[in-house]
Amino acid sequence: MVVQVGGTPISRAAYNHWMTIGAATVEMPKPSGALPKPVTYEPPDFRGCVAHLRKTVPMSTPTVPLRAECRATYDGIKARIINFLVSGYWLRDEAAEEGISVSHDEVKKKFEEERRAHYPTTASFERLLEASRQTVGDLEFALETQMLSAKLLAKFAKEHGDEKNEQAAVAAFNKGVDSKWILRTTCAPGYVVPDCKQYKP
Repeated sequence: MVVQVGGTPISRAAYNHWMTIGAATVEMPKPSGALPKPVTYEPPDFRGCVAHLRKTVPMSTPTVPLRAECRATYDGIKARIINFLVSGYWLRDEAAEEGISVSHDEVKKKFEEERRAHYPTTASFERLLEASRQTVGDLEFALETQMLSAKLLAKFAKEHGDEKNEQAAVAAFNKGVDSKWILRTTCAPGYVVPDCKQYKP
């Protein structure tokens, strides 16, 4: 286990899966460009990343600490992915406690609407999946989280009189969720980010 959010464990396998997605989205190809081979970030040596940089850094460029650059990129991806997973499960658990849900049919309908709007052809959508290393399930997970977040925020704004001031409502909502769920989030050594109760600035 990498992180425990309330009663929900985030396994190393799930973390590794999303890290692959995070690494793939660092340099997404142009719509018509060839799909690049995935860069691997494997600490502590980062051999795959170092080899990739040696091929892409111009020979005229002064020597740079490639391993340090790879480490910095890896740390950035790791923090982003852990934050994405933790905040996603925070929102899901908060929604469950508030009696808020979205049905599978609602998610499917919204997903198809967005897919048709942004990726009107099967080929363009399949290219997205291949380039980003995501599955339909991954995209639906993110979308369901967004939908739950919108319902939670609407309920919060209505109860706290901030319906007309969306920015204030979002700030107040996020502050409340953060302070509540950080205390319920346990991160394994090496995976501690500001969203974990073990974090010390």
